[in-house]
Amino acid sequence: MILKPKVELKEETASVYCFMCTHTVEATVVVGPKGPKVKAGQKCARCHSSIDSGFVLRTPKAA
Repeated sequence: MILKPKVELKEETASVYCFMCTHTVEATVVVGPKGPKVKAGQKCARCHSSIDSGFVLRTPKAA
């Protein structure tokens, strides 16, 4: 059995597209080795539906 090293995940605030109300809202995303994903258990700020399956549009990057 091969043990993989643990990857450190970091949380950021990003723009996420809500499929229910078709708006872009701010949400917390978890950035991992395969890219950013919406943190589970969040609600949309506009329509209060689950935003778990939302699409991450932009993550802030330093210049």
